[in-house]
Amino acid sequence: MKKHLFLLAFAAASLFAISSCGSTRAGAGGYDTGMGVYATGRSANSYDLVPVGDRITYTIDISTPEGKQKLYKLSLAEAQRLAETEACRKYNCDRLIDPRFDYLNKGKRILRITVDGRPGNYRTRDN
Repeated sequence: MKKHLFLLAFAAASLFAISSCGSTRAGAGGYDTGMGVYATGRSANSYDLVPVGDRITYTIDISTPEGKQKLYKLSLAEAQRLAETEACRKYNCDRLIDPRFDYLNKGKRILRITVDGRPGNYRTRDN
């Protein structure tokens, strides 16, 4: 009888310990927002990315003081994101469509990065 009581108590303590290991925090600082990620391949928004104008080119080079400061200690992926973001700001577009990157590096240091692509803006879908 004592053996069964001991096993029952051990099982209950084990279940309590395992169930308490789950995370109670959600995104948004611990508050459940009710928003989930759905991997269905469909977009929940009603916007289309529409090409606007001809292809653009934007270069960041360390030969300028501003470029030297921007490219300081950046990896290639970070430099690509920066070049794409700066190009979008300069040409007043939301995204670049089919961005292509050209870069010059010396060791791990990026000396120059150029992005070219077609500017695109998001437009609402006509239903």
